[in-house]
Amino acid sequence: MRHLLFSVLFCTVFTTLLFAQENGRIAKIDVVGTERIDKGVVTNAIKSREGDVYDPAKIGEDLKSIYKTGYFSDVMVDVKDTDKGKAVTFVVVERPPVNAIYITGNKKVKTEDIRDKLKIKIGAILNLEKVNESIAEIKRLYASKGYYAAKVSYEVETEEGYRTGLRFVIEEPEKAYVRKITFLGNDHLKAKDIKSVMKTQEKGIFSWFTGSGLLDEEGLEDDRKQIEGFYHDHGYVRVKVGRPDVTLSKDGKTISISIPLEEGNEYKVGDITFKGDIVFDEDEMRKKFKSQKDKTFRSSLFQDDITTITDLYQDQGYAFADIAPLTSIDDESRLVNVDFDIARGSEVYFNRINIVGNIRTRDKVVRRELKVAEGDLYSSSKLKESKRKLTNTTYFKSVDLKTPKTDEPDLVNMDVLVEEKPTGTLSLGVGYSTYEKVMATGGISQENIMGTGQKVFLNASLSSITHLYDLTYVQPYTFDTNISSAFNVFNTEWIFTTYRFSGDGGSITESRPITDYLSASLSYRFEDYSVTRVAPNASEFLLKQQGSSTTSSITPGLFYNSIDNVLNPMKGTVASISEQIAGGPLLGDNKFSKTVASWGRYFPWKYDTTFFLRGTAGTAREYGGVPVPIYDNFFVGGIDTNRGFNYGAAGTRDPNTGDVLGSTNELFFNAEWIFNIFKPAGLKGDFFFDYGKGFDTMNGFVEALRPAAGFGLRWYSPMGPIRVELGFNLDRKTNLTGPAREPLTVFNFSMGKPF
Repeated sequence: MRHLLFSVLFCTVFTTLLFAQENGRIAKIDVVGTERIDKGVVTNAIKSREGDVYDPAKIGEDLKSIYKTGYFSDVMVDVKDTDKGKAVTFVVVERPPVNAIYITGNKKVKTEDIRDKLKIKIGAILNLEKVNESIAEIKRLYASKGYYAAKVSYEVETEEGYRTGLRFVIEEPEKAYVRKITFLGNDHLKAKDIKSVMKTQEKGIFSWFTGSGLLDEEGLEDDRKQIEGFYHDHGYVRVKVGRPDVTLSKDGKTISISIPLEEGNEYKVGDITFKGDIVFDEDEMRKKFKSQKDKTFRSSLFQDDITTITDLYQDQGYAFADIAPLTSIDDESRLVNVDFDIARGSEVYFNRINIVGNIRTRDKVVRRELKVAEGDLYSSSKLKESKRKLTNTTYFKSVDLKTPKTDEPDLVNMDVLVEEKPTGTLSLGVGYSTYEKVMATGGISQENIMGTGQKVFLNASLSSITHLYDLTYVQPYTFDTNISSAFNVFNTEWIFTTYRFSGDGGSITESRPITDYLSASLSYRFEDYSVTRVAPNASEFLLKQQGSSTTSSITPGLFYNSIDNVLNPMKGTVASISEQIAGGPLLGDNKFSKTVASWGRYFPWKYDTTFFLRGTAGTAREYGGVPVPIYDNFFVGGIDTNRGFNYGAAGTRDPNTGDVLGSTNELFFNAEWIFNIFKPAGLKGDFFFDYGKGFDTMNGFVEALRPAAGFGLRWYSPMGPIRVELGFNLDRKTNLTGPAREPLTVFNFSMGKPF
């Protein structure tokens, strides 16, 4: 009996406990009240699941999570007991849909720009989280335009049919500019030098043009990295750049930025060692490095040294050479020791060269510009030069060289990827210059005739001063040799106040490269000129020039060109020297020699700008008792020489009439800062300073050169290059009258000429 009673009692207790456990679990979860919002939004927001033990605290957290989704204005829970457990029902009240979005108070920022930043759209459920995100985006938009104290609020307006209107109310502040940037802890480097590497700049007198003074938070974070890199480049490898402290003035108009620095000590270059596959003499490699022992360690030079040693190995065919620079910092001696770990790999050869993207241009036109051929040993420097040469053909919008691996470890293919551009132009234009007044220009050109690389140019220019017609044909590879041929014919007339000269002629030029950058040329030129309508009161020199004469001359020359891109030069050197010899065995009426030398260089600078410096000198000398003809003199002044003066006005003038006569000597210098105005369209600007003159005697040379300065625009338009320059005469002579009068400003315009 005792056993029977115990069994009955055990079953009763077990059944009771089992029922209690089942009754304490969640049997079902349901969502009530959703119409536009999917129930999955609710179920994904909660952590409770069917089958879990019922926990009121957990259900409370679920209520908060549902509310935080932002889609509901009210959330409740209904819990009922069933024979299978708890039935949990979440009852939600949806927020109404947004029927319209209004933006008010904005005058300085376009409504369309603000709408693009909104995180909530018309037709969506009114989500307060999205509303707050939209407010933050609007404030960021205003800050990016210099309005840092903008206030943004919102209003919800009830409309018919359970719909709402959402209104963003904006209070626009005054534009705020960065007035002061300071550094705390810069004991060794000057503040102005540190500021020069920052994107964030203080407001200056040219802020209206450069946009300086505006604060970009992301840009300020990049500035920290730039400052750190700047210190590394001056030997401070332990520098620490703190988080900038940005302070907005009470009136919201000015911003002050303070950046804390811990410079640390200056470190120098220690030992430079090599290990691994050493192919070259170690001392010879060190000589090629810009980093030298006991000199200040500079990170930029260190990176250049890595490139140098990589190029050395790749030029020997080790295309996949792995150069691992290992640096160790000796804090006690303040030295940075460098150990280059070199794994050269195997020699690699070019397998196949594939030309891709050339639709019009023939394959051979591309291949002849390459410095490598199939079967050649790999060379990185020849790849770079090949790309430069292809770019400077001006046939292509873009050029890229890829060297994909093949199944053979010692072979790579080379894919030459080009994108062609239109090479034919028809240009018609009207311009104005201070000297020539209204000018009409026109031209037809084709720089890649039928994809052969041949060029033809036909240009005409008409004004009150000049009439010019010019036809040029260029064959860059004559009979598939490395010799370039050019043929030119022209007709020109210059009309001055007291005389005019006109003529026609032509030339043949042959040129051949000597190295990648140096070429030699020989040109023969024949001209037939007439000087007419000389005023009776002109000088004796001009009266003697009256009449017709011919010039037969040859001109040997040397030309150096290492410019990276002839259409958009950023770095490189261009130099030339030529000697024109006329008369003698070449016959012709005129006998003279004419030497011209020029050197120019592009220096890249920050912000994608570049400086250009050029110096030009020339001299013409008569022989055989025949003076140098006036039309072969140097006319200094104008868009190509000294831009603060009219054509020839910075040189010799007729003492009786004031007209320009040209000079037998020239010397001028040009300095330019070239910057982008609208890069996608190829629009550039420049500020320039010109300094030079033309003169006939050494007394003229020792007299002061004539200075000028100004600014201009340059546009690579679909019709060809257009150039506009406004020059200011900085040494104006105000006592001259008539043709000799010097204007304060000179406006120059040219179209279709390279620059």
